[in-house]
Amino acid sequence: MKKQYEEKLEHIISRMQADTSVDAPSDTLKYVKDLFRTRASASVPTMLERIAAVLKIDLEPNRAAFGERSAAGGAARQMLFDSGDNAVDLRITSSDNVFHIRGQILGGGFDGAEVTISEQTETIDETGGFRFGSLSSGEHTLVVRGSVSEIVIEKLILS
Repeated sequence: MKKQYEEKLEHIISRMQADTSVDAPSDTLKYVKDLFRTRASASVPTMLERIAAVLKIDLEPNRAAFGERSAAGGAARQMLFDSGDNAVDLRITSSDNVFHIRGQILGGGFDGAEVTISEQTETIDETGGFRFGSLSSGEHTLVVRGSVSEIVIEKLILS
């Protein structure tokens, strides 16, 4: 058995030594090897995802609310909107029929994003906060635009 194995091995070695064939070009070999290499698909930016925010809490000044712990009425109307992985907290104050909004984006993904309402645009600060002043009464749309998604609060009524 050992002799058969040695004879077979010597036969293979002699065939290899007598081989005069030419190797395939290196670029062809590289191309063929790349065909079988697994690749991680590169993330391709998609269309901007638009998320409609849903009102969860609306606390108006001087109005009792079930579960509200504060005994004193605040001067600001507080609204909390839910938008999936994020939330938008708004504090609305008014003076002489002019409205001011302080807001904050809760959750990640909107660092340095822009917030627009009534043709006014502000950039979100490092804490997720933003401010608007001198808004008129009426119905407004607030849009928080990030790099891959935007949060939209439609029919925000200031009165």
